[in-house]
Amino acid sequence: MVSGIREHARANVNQFFVHDNIRFCYQVIGKGPPVVFCHGLGGDLEAPKELVGVPDNYQLIVWDSRGHGGTEPLGPIDALTFASFAGDLAALLGHLQIREAVVGGISMGAGVAAQLALRHVVHIWGLVLVRPASLEQPLPKNLALFPRIAKLLGDLGSESGLVEFLRFPEVAAMKRVSPGAVDSLIEQFRKPQAVERRARLDRIPRDRPIVSWEPIEQLDIPALVVGTGHDPLHPLDMAATWARHLAKGRLANIPSKYESPEQHVRQFRRHLNSFLKSVIP
Repeated sequence: MVSGIREHARANVNQFFVHDNIRFCYQVIGKGPPVVFCHGLGGDLEAPKELVGVPDNYQLIVWDSRGHGGTEPLGPIDALTFASFAGDLAALLGHLQIREAVVGGISMGAGVAAQLALRHVVHIWGLVLVRPASLEQPLPKNLALFPRIAKLLGDLGSESGLVEFLRFPEVAAMKRVSPGAVDSLIEQFRKPQAVERRARLDRIPRDRPIVSWEPIEQLDIPALVVGTGHDPLHPLDMAATWARHLAKGRLANIPSKYESPEQHVRQFRRHLNSFLKSVIP
């Protein structure tokens, strides 16, 4: 039998719960078996909502991790880690009395979802890892610009920091390959409380969602891993690596959101809906 959640958490509106002296923001949309989705670095709960769309026969739970969106205060800087985020998510699922779910995430959120699966705090019907950006080593080269953005925000502020950022030769080189990826980096300077929350851009890329592949290889969980080409921030080979190490993982290669946002969303939803039908009891 599918685990239910509290009846008050049914509307598509921001709701809150307190954990670790932080007021976490979340939304619950639709009814049915729970599907939990985590956003990426510097994002908020709107990103997975836009990607997943209106739930059909299931319940979508999205949330703002610490240092993001409507979740405040920032809390200790040294708690900006994958492990802390997974612990926060476990606390949210406990608050909602969720004991079984599909769990997924985008970019950073994919690492959070994987970390949660390793904790075995809920029964996970399936994992959905979308454009994972980290493996077992800290600060991969695809994330090297994020700590530099954090430093610019601290030293120069949002406006002057952005001006200096656009002078980086690495940024010019990335723009020739993927202007959309550069635009997403530029947005980090324009996020609400970008300066106050800059530590997230330094700490998370220097962390890692796993320390080795062995525990991932032992997970007996169906997994959909979604990757794209033409995305220097989320290399396709990272998604392929996750799919290869997950015993029940399969890779879906879809168009990049930077090249065709409509096709990206359309194909993702097709793969997601097929996956959910196959894993939800």
